[in-house]
Amino acid sequence: MNLRTVATTVLLFAAGAAQAASLTLVPSAASVAPNGSFTVNLFLDATDALPDSTGGLYGGGLVLDFNPALLTYGGFTLASGLSFYENPVVATSGGAQTVTFGFDNAAENGLVGTFSFTAIGPVGSLATLGLADADDFSGSFASYVPKYQRFFPSFGEAEVSIVPLPAGVWLLGTAVGALVVRQRRRVRD
Repeated sequence: MNLRTVATTVLLFAAGAAQAASLTLVPSAASVAPNGSFTVNLFLDATDALPDSTGGLYGGGLVLDFNPALLTYGGFTLASGLSFYENPVVATSGGAQTVTFGFDNAAENGLVGTFSFTAIGPVGSLATLGLADADDFSGSFASYVPKYQRFFPSFGEAEVSIVPLPAGVWLLGTAVGALVVRQRRRVRD
């Protein structure tokens, strides 16, 4: 058996034993008009987080970051049945704003909660929302039931484009205005 065969076998064994879990941001819209409000859902998928996973309760601490010149943070609402072990804290440093919080009692797979935002950036901007573990040294995510076990999820980001109102909206506004003017002229006659 040569060194290449041994290395390949070890890598395949390690890959087979690797566990996957993720936290994902899903915006309500891929694009939003200036001053438009939108929401971003936070989903946890820990179905493959642990080798002996049989369901249970999960939790951890998160940091969400975004550019405050493009978005205004409106709040975070936990999904039903979840609780905060650390209430959301908003901080600004340089060109980034962060929201840090910790949650408990999440199901193995599902909605953790919903962020709300308002787009305040100029047309053509691309607002990026990033996620990270609140404890970037040893990790903060764990399964609590049936037994306490740490896991290390991957974190997804989301992007929302700030775009002008579609031409159809302007045309509709023009058409409604024309109908109002026409109606007023009929009333005078």
